[in-house]
Amino acid sequence: MKYLPYIALAIVLPIVFVGYIIAVGYTPLSDGVLVLPEETEILLLSVQAGIAAATIGHFIGSRKGEKTKKHSANNGNRQKQKFNLTALLLIVIVIAIFVIPFVINSGAEFSGTDGQGPDAISDSGYTPWIEPLGFQPDEWGERVIFSLQVAIGAVILGYFIGYTRKGN
Repeated sequence: MKYLPYIALAIVLPIVFVGYIIAVGYTPLSDGVLVLPEETEILLLSVQAGIAAATIGHFIGSRKGEKTKKHSANNGNRQKQKFNLTALLLIVIVIAIFVIPFVINSGAEFSGTDGQGPDAISDSGYTPWIEPLGFQPDEWGERVIFSLQVAIGAVILGYFIGYTRKGN
C-alpha cells in the first residue's frame, strides 16, 4: 500500500493531539497531568501542527508530481526511490536535541526571548506610545495563531518536497 504512511499519520496525529490537550489540562474533562513551561507547550503544539500540515502538503504534492510524471514523455525508466536512512537519522537527532535538555534538567525553567524581552523592556521603565489597534488574543489564541503560521509554512514545504520527489 503506497498510502499506508499517510493513513497511519491520519490516525496517529489526532490521537496524539487529543492526548496532549487532555494531559496539559486544556479541557474540562480532566485536570492536567503534565506541567510544562509555556514555551514547551507552544513548541509541542507547533510541532504537532507542522507534522500534520507537512504530511498533508507532501501527500498533495506527491500526487501532483505523479500525475505530472505520467503525462511526461519519459515514462520508460522508472526507478523506485530507496528510503533515505540519513533523513531518518537527522530527524531523530533534531528530536533528541529538543528532548534531551528536558530529560537532563526536568525541573529547570526554560524560557526564551519571547518571555524575557517584554519583561526586560517593562522593567526598564519604557511606556508604549500607542495601544494595539487590532485584536489581542489570549495565551491560547497566541498558541493557535503561532501553530497556524507553522502549519501554513509546513504545508508549502511538504507540497514542494512531495512534488519534487515524485515528479522527477
